[in-house]
Amino acid sequence: MDTLTIVFLMGLLGGVHCLSMCGGVVALLTSALPAELRSNAKQTSLYHLNYNTGRILSYILMGALFGLAGELLVNTLKMSALDHVLRIFSGVLMVLVGLYIANWYAGIQLLEKMGAKLWTKLQPISQKFLPVTSLKSAFLVGLFWGGIPCGLVYGALSFAILSGSAIQGGSIMLAFGLGTLPSLLLMAGFSSKLSEAIKKPLV
Repeated sequence: MDTLTIVFLMGLLGGVHCLSMCGGVVALLTSALPAELRSNAKQTSLYHLNYNTGRILSYILMGALFGLAGELLVNTLKMSALDHVLRIFSGVLMVLVGLYIANWYAGIQLLEKMGAKLWTKLQPISQKFLPVTSLKSAFLVGLFWGGIPCGLVYGALSFAILSGSAIQGGSIMLAFGLGTLPSLLLMAGFSSKLSEAIKKPLV
């Protein structure tokens, strides 16, 4: 199985975890829009697509940076031993991520705690674009929300750094992001239907 398929399936199978991390913002993404927009499924879909485009773009950028870092460390510096170490680390991390998705192992949360330091810098910026009132703000919220501490993202990034290429690293994270997309779009659709049902008068 090739790397792109692996990370795509990792994102797809980790859908429940994605909902726990991003479900809140997805459910409330269009809550501040005018009623006529919220009642239009096509319009709200555009907002969710923009949010997810921004989120996946942030993954691609991180993947490109990690891939470039791998290239500098392994190829430019001729550190062949490091390549073996990274591959072993990646394999171990993938097993741990799988156990984490199955709720059999919580140790991966240590990585999320480390990433929380970066998130404390990004979250206040993302808050400036909330509540979402335009397609642009939906995109920007997604762009910054991609930095939320997530063990699944870190697992996919380990493949990106091993690729030893900015282009391949970005492609790997694109595949991962596309894998996470179905669960979040389903959540968006469910939230929209639930909102409509609540607003309907009881007969």
